[in-house]
Amino acid sequence: MNKAFINKLSKKGFFHIFFSNVFNKIIQFLTSIVIVKFLTKEEYGIFSYAMNILSLFLILNGLGVTSGFLQFGSESYKDKNLQKSYFKYALTVGILFNFLISFAIFIYSQFFSLPIKGSIVVLKYMSLIPIITIIYELIQTYYRVNLRNKIYSYTYSLNTFLYFILSIIGAYYLKINGIILGRYFAYIIAILFSIWYLKDEIRDIFYIKYPQKNLRVDFFKYSFVSSLTNSISSILYLIDTFLVGLIIKNAEITASYKAATLIPFALNFIPLSVMTFAYPYIVQNNKDKAYLKKYYFKLKKYLLLLNSLISLFLILFAPFIIKIMFRSDYTDSVLPFQILSFGYFIAGSFRIPNGNFIAAIKKLKVNLIVSIISGSANIILDIILIYYYGSTGAAVATVGVFVISSLLSELYLWRYFKK
Repeated sequence: MNKAFINKLSKKGFFHIFFSNVFNKIIQFLTSIVIVKFLTKEEYGIFSYAMNILSLFLILNGLGVTSGFLQFGSESYKDKNLQKSYFKYALTVGILFNFLISFAIFIYSQFFSLPIKGSIVVLKYMSLIPIITIIYELIQTYYRVNLRNKIYSYTYSLNTFLYFILSIIGAYYLKINGIILGRYFAYIIAILFSIWYLKDEIRDIFYIKYPQKNLRVDFFKYSFVSSLTNSISSILYLIDTFLVGLIIKNAEITASYKAATLIPFALNFIPLSVMTFAYPYIVQNNKDKAYLKKYYFKLKKYLLLLNSLISLFLILFAPFIIKIMFRSDYTDSVLPFQILSFGYFIAGSFRIPNGNFIAAIKKLKVNLIVSIISGSANIILDIILIYYYGSTGAAVATVGVFVISSLLSELYLWRYFKK
């Protein structure tokens, strides 16, 4: 990797995105540690299970308009009016759909219960999060498609840092309720900052017409299929915690498993940071197969090397890491943590970059098929392995599904590049 290449990446904002993501993931992890420290193990189990249920409600977040706008906004980079038109349409669809999600969460929390006692009340308090989440995510995507990587990084960091500070204050004084309030205020302040930054463009966005009907149909089709694909993929990270709570019905075991997932899942920011930067460029060159092939294999080479070193370190030092990061009553997290650390190598080196490349070349049906197969396997493996092996079984099931989805996507890309 020569100096000219590094300078090129720097000018395009890669390091702003990457180091911003490093900073944010560290802060997010510290936030999780602070929450664990301020809450009892039972309280943490209640909170993490409610968060998990909220995430399940959000698997169809905005009907996929964030992914749709990332794709169509990047493709219309040179036509700013069309790009703003797509943004307005995405905001309208996303807010309306997420309002329905918020309403569904509120109704569910009023008339139903959850296996982890106390988590249903926490879920009700978080029922408005879907609405502010979609607004925040679409504004961040607007920055990305316009290659404004610096302001994207600053806003992302502002939101994360505010949540960290407000969570500490909230957890200290109000426990779980204070953490929820901290999340609301962090999102709202970050959105207000973004609105102020985009003040010169908001008038144009407000008055611009929606795209033509045929463009809206294409946008919606892409977004919806992307939403289905992403929802099934998201289940891979959510269903295990859900089923641990459902099958075992123990807040402390749920807390231990959730703690084991924090670092391995958080480390996905490394391949995701790379793809956050690369995706608009891949889309802009998605007709040039020679370019894509060269880009793909260069990317894969560096990710394999980096992720293998990270996973090996986590596996070898797992007991020490768990002891330092969490309390002594989380020692039952060590084995699931080691298994999931190996899973990070698979997901970070294959599953995540492959899925992004396939989406960028608009082969969404391939991603959907891979997601359906791996999602089905995930549910079956989780039910069987959690029943017999508890939280360790959940970790094995998750890694097994990572392997399945990675193999399928890898085989498709090899075939695609050979054509």
